[in-house]
Amino acid sequence: MGEFAAAAAGLFYVGHCQSSFCPGRGMCFGPENVKGKLIKKQERIFHAEAMLKLKKTKQHREPLTFYFRYTFDAPLNESPAASFDQYLDDEHRVIKAIFPDTAKTQTNEEEWRIHMPAMQVLFLSVYLALYVKLRCKSMGKDYPPHVPHHISKIIELDIARWEIRGIAGYDPSDINLNVTGTIFADRQGTQSWLRNIFDINLSFIVPPLLAWVPDNAMRSITESLVKTVMTDLKSNAILLAVVDYEKFKKEKLKTAV
Repeated sequence: MGEFAAAAAGLFYVGHCQSSFCPGRGMCFGPENVKGKLIKKQERIFHAEAMLKLKKTKQHREPLTFYFRYTFDAPLNESPAASFDQYLDDEHRVIKAIFPDTAKTQTNEEEWRIHMPAMQVLFLSVYLALYVKLRCKSMGKDYPPHVPHHISKIIELDIARWEIRGIAGYDPSDINLNVTGTIFADRQGTQSWLRNIFDINLSFIVPPLLAWVPDNAMRSITESLVKTVMTDLKSNAILLAVVDYEKFKKEKLKTAV
């Protein structure tokens, strides 16, 4: 009987130690710790499943695609001593005239980073940075198809890179934006006109935060945003022709005296 009691006591002791056995410093495998590890493992599984589901949803959702062409003109009062072609040669001045009230950083010889004003998309404030390239072309060489070859000089604007902030978890690969623009003086007899032609190709997958918005409503919102941006750009282009080019002419005339 004494031996049986001793054996029972030994089993109780071993069982008691196993519930809090620590094989290494700071590593305890008691019931509470095992339960905590299981919960954390389940959380990781749920998170992985949610991300996989989101990825599959994005893969199966068709992107919304848009094409816009905007053209706007303004009369030019050219001077023989300071033609609009001469004005276009100063690309730094032109980019500042097109985007007057935005923060700008020159990233290399022909590229500028433009911080666009915040855009409100439903309850989201979206911030867009555009990488704008300007190229000066002349004598009909490499002109786009819509520009007549008799035009003496053009500025070609190209936006193929961008950054977007304000949409949590939005992948840059979910949006494709390409903007090309041409600016030139079209001379017809004694009258000159500033021509501006912009082509916009846009496609994007609706972000998960806005997945509840119907596609037709999202199309209307997108078209309205683009129209607002282009209306501002049109105003800037007219200012370019009326205000900044006039300043340029006065500066040239002062230099010539």
